[in-house]
Amino acid sequence: MPESFDTLLPRLRAIAEPSRLRLLAVLARGEFSVSELTEILGQSQPRVSRHLKLLDDSGLLERFREQHWIYYRVPVDTDGGRLARLLLEQLDTGDPVLVSDFERVQRVLAARGGRGRVGENVASGMLADELVPLVAGELGEQGLDSLLYFGEAPDAVVTGLGSRARRVVGMNAARHVVQRARAVLHSAGLNHCVLQQGELTALPQPAQTFDAVLIDRVLARAERPAAALQEAARVLRPGGRAVLIEDFDALERRTPDANPLALLRGWLADAGLACDRLRPFDVSGAHLLLAAAVLEPEAAAA
Repeated sequence: MPESFDTLLPRLRAIAEPSRLRLLAVLARGEFSVSELTEILGQSQPRVSRHLKLLDDSGLLERFREQHWIYYRVPVDTDGGRLARLLLEQLDTGDPVLVSDFERVQRVLAARGGRGRVGENVASGMLADELVPLVAGELGEQGLDSLLYFGEAPDAVVTGLGSRARRVVGMNAARHVVQRARAVLHSAGLNHCVLQQGELTALPQPAQTFDAVLIDRVLARAERPAAALQEAARVLRPGGRAVLIEDFDALERRTPDANPLALLRGWLADAGLACDRLRPFDVSGAHLLLAAAVLEPEAAAA
């Protein structure tokens, strides 16, 4: 979209400085904290923070908070983000300065990945290899504009589904899981995928943001599953699709006197989601349920 002179000129001035151009090149590859950017650029934290503030004030970055940390990245779907990415395309990625920066980026990502739980990572990856084709079939052949994943294995599942949408947000409540996913996805070059820590009952995204929401093995253990699904419905666009993967046995243990299929269907209905597919399946020794639903017109208009 064309920009006014008064908007474009400050953005160009913000970009036209060596350290800030380096920051944009790094942050176009994913989200990083100030301390990580200090390590990558080899500059003091106050200096890096000043550069980030100027870029952020100019609309070239987006930022979000996770507990005590603030992460920055070049957005995919804003005018400022598109301008930054357009100009970055003119850079020679073989430039010695950028090569050194990107080598340090890989060291930061390797350190993130090393903080994960190895056994948990292998198990979730094996299961996700079988889940991804099933979920992809429910999402349909047509590419999506935006997809939200909240679940057990954002590293493996978002990697498998990342090409299905122009923008993907992967979320989990545990910071070590999110950090591990960041390392995997950013190393794989999936720069349009954002990883965030958060709670399913209080999603930070605005209403009607996503074409599809995938919730993976979290509702059976959730304190308020109905509230979680209401949040999922809130961020779905009209006509959007919700796909749920749940542990059959965990649902059965949660409410011994209720059928797990009926329980899941009732939760969806309470959230204004019309279930059009519900079936059990087995993968890697796990007994799971897959439910697919669309947003009811009345819920979308609410």
